[in-house]
Amino acid sequence: MGEEEPNQDPLIGATLGGLYLVERLIGVGGMGRVYKARHTLLGKDFAIKVLPEGRADKPDATERFLREARSASKVDNDHIVKVVNVDRDEEHRLFIVMELLEGENLAERIERGALPLHEAIDIAAQTGDALQAAHDAGIVHRDLKPENIFLVQRNGRDFVKVLDFGISKIKNPEHGDPKLTATDQIVGTPLYISPELARGIDEVDHRTDVYALGVIVYEMLTGTPPFTGQNHFQLLYKHGNEAPDPPSQRSTRANIPPHVESAVLRALEKNPDERFGSMHELSAALAGPTVPKRARTLGIPLLATAIVAGVAFLLWPTKPPPPTPALAPAAPVTSGMTKESDASVETADLDLGVESVTLSVESSPKGAIVAINGERRGRTPLAVELTAGEAAKVRFSLQGYRTELRQVVAGEDETLRVRLRKKSRPAPPPIKTDF
Repeated sequence: MGEEEPNQDPLIGATLGGLYLVERLIGVGGMGRVYKARHTLLGKDFAIKVLPEGRADKPDATERFLREARSASKVDNDHIVKVVNVDRDEEHRLFIVMELLEGENLAERIERGALPLHEAIDIAAQTGDALQAAHDAGIVHRDLKPENIFLVQRNGRDFVKVLDFGISKIKNPEHGDPKLTATDQIVGTPLYISPELARGIDEVDHRTDVYALGVIVYEMLTGTPPFTGQNHFQLLYKHGNEAPDPPSQRSTRANIPPHVESAVLRALEKNPDERFGSMHELSAALAGPTVPKRARTLGIPLLATAIVAGVAFLLWPTKPPPPTPALAPAAPVTSGMTKESDASVETADLDLGVESVTLSVESSPKGAIVAINGERRGRTPLAVELTAGEAAKVRFSLQGYRTELRQVVAGEDETLRVRLRKKSRPAPPPIKTDF
């Protein structure tokens, strides 16, 4: 989005609504022009989005413009841009007043290359938090893309602001939910569009945003989106039909952890039922497994108990005990802990030292869904971490091919390769000859 010279824009220097002095153009989009403006009474700067004059007389464009303001203002979340006001000026120009953001959008950040893993996951978590709040309020964004994820600096780190709810869908809104016109049936940006939107399905739910965020995380990790094409039709077809390459095959940086790759591929499932059920689930999967708090902290009480027991032994009187007929087995020092808690301590300590191995899983053709011991891990090729000595049942499934099962015992790093067999087509029904 480029800026125009002030003398080419009639709004520069104008006062919208009698209060907002327009100072300069910030950017231009399909649904409006965004300006920096100063409130003449408060002396505070705001961003103002103005609906172009050519669209102001179109009811669907006006509704879409107002929907952005209603959707953003309906959700109280720090990661969604704040809408201050909606108004018309004396020339009947419709405009939205929003908080002014200083920084860059995610698209500009990605142009400089793939992001470090921790930055990508942090940005995804904040974006997911904003969208989860929107979903809880019955709002689906439907046009999530890097350009709509704005990054400002707070306390030395990126702080996400999600923008542009112009084509969002509101369930049971107070003021009705008019359908878009036929020309707007396919909504969203083709690089980030979900398969259901690519097919022109208007009734979509929050899982279409899960897909879009999966595409964005993929691009943050690799520097490129999973699908590219020479035109919109190629992109729509690929999103609807082709399996993405695993991010690890595209990344030029250090290896992507298996749990991150698995989370991204699950978010990119064609069938919404096979994706994460919420943004919180996606963020948790990207963050990966965490060591239970009990296992991390239990060593300190045990060490303190041992020290106390040692000091008590040294200070205890040395008078010999009276003779006994037989010595009973010495009871272990428990410090008031039960056998059950002793068992959990022992298990926790052992778990911290368990060796893990990597199982690389491949199939021909690639793109098969892999489930290990009933848990979906992603699509082939992928790498999964297993506990040394663990028995694993690996299931491969791919549309049009027979399901394959394999049993492995994780002993060392190895590769499991499977060639899938096509399903035999059922015999055609007999042709009736009795006329």
